[in-house]
Amino acid sequence: MARGEIKKLSSLFEKYKDKLIPPEATVINTFIEVIFDLYGFKLDKSNVRYNTTTKTLSLSANGLIRTEIKLKETEVLTHLMGRLGKNNAPTRIV
Repeated sequence: MARGEIKKLSSLFEKYKDKLIPPEATVINTFIEVIFDLYGFKLDKSNVRYNTTTKTLSLSANGLIRTEIKLKETEVLTHLMGRLGKNNAPTRIV
């Protein structure tokens, strides 16, 4: 990098993206945002749990909502991967 060249702020944190794991609450909040952005459903935080070890999201919401989310699982997980990064995103929804 030449002297005086401006770097993007996000590029300064690239090395930490692979090493840091987001806390459970961050993943749950991001999941709720993605569901609302994609489908317009407003989930309650008490209906979502995240296991950081297995990277699994668990839903205890209405059966209709759970079924709809489960049918679109690949799309939801792709959006979560885009927001949280490949290594930090959940891999399953149950």
